[in-house]
Amino acid sequence: MSELSLHERFAIIALNGLQVETMTVAKKLAVRGIMAAEILEKYLNEDSLSKQVDMDFRKILISSKRKLKSAEERFTKELKEKGLLSVIPSILNCDMYYVTSGVEVSEYLCDGAEYTRQTEGIRAELLEDGEISSEIIFLWWLMRESSCFYDLFSPLEIDKITQRLNEIHLNSKVAKELFNLKLQRKTEQIYAKYLKKKHEIFTTALGTGFLFIVPFFERKESVFIDVEQWFSDKDKRLSSVLDRFALKGHVVSVIRTGQTPLIKVDNIYYECIPTQVVVKVPIQGVRLRRYVMT
Repeated sequence: MSELSLHERFAIIALNGLQVETMTVAKKLAVRGIMAAEILEKYLNEDSLSKQVDMDFRKILISSKRKLKSAEERFTKELKEKGLLSVIPSILNCDMYYVTSGVEVSEYLCDGAEYTRQTEGIRAELLEDGEISSEIIFLWWLMRESSCFYDLFSPLEIDKITQRLNEIHLNSKVAKELFNLKLQRKTEQIYAKYLKKKHEIFTTALGTGFLFIVPFFERKESVFIDVEQWFSDKDKRLSSVLDRFALKGHVVSVIRTGQTPLIKVDNIYYECIPTQVVVKVPIQGVRLRRYVMT
């Protein structure tokens, strides 16, 4: 496969797992980021950005919902034609509460191998010693402005990367110019601050435990899958969960077995924790808890 452009690389990271039907705040930020990446592609080998970039970004910032939807369709079509993107039922469709309510949600799934190649490459260059390329600096800024870097980095890693990039900021004109630009409206900046605070809280042991008990704050990070019977055998219990995912068309791999298995579902890691919930009667099942990267 040929090398991907900057906006294609970012799109693979930003679109993965986003709902198809709804123009959520997260999707608005992602689509704006991809639009900005198209503009930044011209400056990958330049020492500075032109004033036109700021003007173009301002136009992106005031893009209507209709224009964002049109851009989304263009970008997703591009990735689909390259075999890098598909639309699948959301993992929420496996959640007992969604099943009983009859709600169906679709989401974007990026090619697993390419998603891993992109995310691991970005992580390696940002976290390991050595020079950071302009393309990675641009990608970090795009992830920052779209608030999607919380899916790839722990709070400690974000602090470490920020410190490294602050040093680059002092010596790089293009980085200094780029880091002063914004792609978020004021209301979305509040949303970004909320994501930051939520990430800081829910990546602690106490926070993940609270989210496990009260999944209201982030449904996709705590999915409950009921099973028809209580399997005392952990392998049968895991097999039942995997069968449910296969029935819904998800791409699943088992990373770790045992009493609390670790699985990868559509490029996202989850721990499978045996759980019982009580509605009118006790219901046995497995709670999928988003695996916290450390």
